[in-house]
Amino acid sequence: MEKTFVGRQPIYREGVEVFAYELFSRNSELTQGTFAKADTVKAEALLHEFIKVGLDRVIGPHSAFVDVTRNFILKEYASLLPKNGVVLQVPGDTPPDDPLLKSLSQLSSQGYSIAVNNFAYREEMHPLAEMANIIKLNTRAFDHPGLAAQVEALRPFKAKLLAEGVETHEDYQRCRDSGFDYYEGYFFCKPQFRVDGPLPSNRLSTLHLLSKLQDPEISFTELERAVGQDIAMSYRILRYLNSPLHALPRKVDSIRHAIALVGTDLIRRWASVIWLESIEEKPRELMVMSMVRAHMCQQLGIAAGARNVDQYFTVGLLSLMDALLDRPMSKVLPELPLVDSVKHALENHTGSMGAALQCVEAYERCDWERAAFANLEEKKIREAYLSSVAWSRAVIHELVN
Repeated sequence: MEKTFVGRQPIYREGVEVFAYELFSRNSELTQGTFAKADTVKAEALLHEFIKVGLDRVIGPHSAFVDVTRNFILKEYASLLPKNGVVLQVPGDTPPDDPLLKSLSQLSSQGYSIAVNNFAYREEMHPLAEMANIIKLNTRAFDHPGLAAQVEALRPFKAKLLAEGVETHEDYQRCRDSGFDYYEGYFFCKPQFRVDGPLPSNRLSTLHLLSKLQDPEISFTELERAVGQDIAMSYRILRYLNSPLHALPRKVDSIRHAIALVGTDLIRRWASVIWLESIEEKPRELMVMSMVRAHMCQQLGIAAGARNVDQYFTVGLLSLMDALLDRPMSKVLPELPLVDSVKHALENHTGSMGAALQCVEAYERCDWERAAFANLEEKKIREAYLSSVAWSRAVIHELVN
């Protein structure tokens, strides 16, 4: 697993709430289904590594859709996977013969969820559709009438329908109207250019504060004033610091005291999370992705020996501003007090910070060939991603939930 990239793609319920993640990897014996010559001991060791080291760090409390092959199922390796944490994803062109159907039936009776990936309904595939809990249709493989015909043919089955390849808001609305239950794709991090006019004042003020917080030269007093003017934020930060988790010897009763106690960097990070979460009518996954990008960009900068790692964090944090504000990046950046190198990285992906952001975005989409930065080893890039997912989950849990 040392050379394995592990990534995820979110799967949503109605309302763009994360339901699960599909797990992607490179060089993984599990997803490539190469257990034909492996004994059970080796299979158990690989699965333990994959689940405990890779999967758990990537998906947290959510379920994971994991590709499995016919051979993987027939050799009963699937029973080594945790039934409550994994959805077994069978290729949609797998012939539904008796041995496969018998094995899937046994797994289903044991409590495993079965998904069929890249499915196209034909009469001969009826038994596989009947066995599935979730059927995935690749929306890019059908025109609109063809997709509608597939949905209509699958309505009699018990399986929930998952639309894959949902890349625009128009895609999402079309699939929603067609009766899908789940959606997979990056439509949520695309801006919706519905109106021209000025930026909404509440969102613009939030972004102004966010960009100000990222200024590495911000003074103690400026930080205290910026955070202190938001009563709700001050309350959350003080509540968190005074929780039993920290077991402080005495109560922290002011933002000034908090900054003096934990330093400006932590307060800036915490305030950034809270302000991102305050942006209305946007899915939480946008905040999650912003935090993962921020931390990963920073970790890449550190690994590459960059001095301005705070600016790397800023580039990642603000890289989804267009989606948060539903405006092109070129319209948003002039409104913000950011240095030119940060603006250029955000708008044009230029410079070292822009290259780091390109690496993060490529890893995010499991585009492994482009997930490279500054000649860093793949292991360092993978660890930057995994640590960023874990960090964002911990910070968001502490300050937002």
